[in-house]
Amino acid sequence: MSEEKLPTKFLPAEKADAAEVERQGELFSVASVLTSVLDGTLNFSLILNRQRQAVFVNRAFAGFLAGHGVTDWIGQRPGALAGCAHSTETPCGCGTTESCRRCGAALALEQALNGNEAETECRIMSKRPGEDLDLRISVKPLIYNGEDFILMSLIDISSEKRRAVLERLFFHDVLNTAGGVQGLVNLMSESGPAEIGVYLPAAAKASDRMVDQILSQRDLSSAERGDLQPRVSDVGAAELLSEIACLFKAHEVCRNKVIEVPGTSQDARINTDRTLLSRVIVNLLKNALEAESPGAKITLSCEKTPAGAAFTVHNPGHMPEDSRLQVFQRSFSTKGVGRGLGTYSIRLLTEKYLKGKVSFTTGPEGTTFRAEYPASLSAQAGCNLL
Repeated sequence: MSEEKLPTKFLPAEKADAAEVERQGELFSVASVLTSVLDGTLNFSLILNRQRQAVFVNRAFAGFLAGHGVTDWIGQRPGALAGCAHSTETPCGCGTTESCRRCGAALALEQALNGNEAETECRIMSKRPGEDLDLRISVKPLIYNGEDFILMSLIDISSEKRRAVLERLFFHDVLNTAGGVQGLVNLMSESGPAEIGVYLPAAAKASDRMVDQILSQRDLSSAERGDLQPRVSDVGAAELLSEIACLFKAHEVCRNKVIEVPGTSQDARINTDRTLLSRVIVNLLKNALEAESPGAKITLSCEKTPAGAAFTVHNPGHMPEDSRLQVFQRSFSTKGVGRGLGTYSIRLLTEKYLKGKVSFTTGPEGTTFRAEYPASLSAQAGCNLL
């Protein structure tokens, strides 16, 4: 009778036992020619057994792991070594979760297990906000001492990806807004006093939006570098939602759509960074509006919680599976390549700087994002009080 297989959502879940992994590791501890070549490269390299467990890591990768507090790498799978947030979602970890079906590394390893070489890119959503990775992955089957292994090489392209996305997003949005300002100014230059009075408020709003886009990019760049300093003040949750809802009623993305702030929303007052919190809720609301067709209703609400306050944004549509599995990843956006940072900045600002947590549900009843925040951020180290 064959042994029952462990449950998995993608790649085989079974692992080799500790003694077998140790034996395989010893094979490479004496393979001086092969390991010397790998140790001489600047790229991260590791050798995996057929169960996708590390039996060798080169000097560059070992140094990277040690710098992140990982010294016991033997027998670990790539996702666990890279700190992937999804690697703890199932008992058997990396390769076996639902999200692994869209992971570039897991797809490449599937090819290697079938005897093929593969090269792809992979986004790692880290357990620690602000430390997500974009990697270029190369895998190839390796036969050593009559046994099958997988040689895996990793190149960190996070800076390259981050810069490209930020630049495309920044120039796309700012140029669009600047074009609107320019058009309105040209119209005013050709108009009489009565018409100027009509165009002037629109031009003022467009210029304000352009400045806000520039400040948003500045804050996001600072957040990714780790030097963004929250500035704490007293914030009323219900008041903030009303302000944001009013702001969007005149926004083009809200045309023929309804924003509802239920009267049943519970007010709460929290000490937090008002600007960063506003950016999070604005991004959530804008994403919800952009996901819907004319006639849709978006619900924006808040409630008092034992720990502080929670904000929810609900839209009636549900996410496609591909989007659902990649939410919160850097460089992924439902708007298409280069069109945005998706919900990555929402998670980054919420979890790393506002010390909260963000989650979502999606299904036939629609999509709801929920962001929760502590009653007081001022108790957190590194915060500047206004």
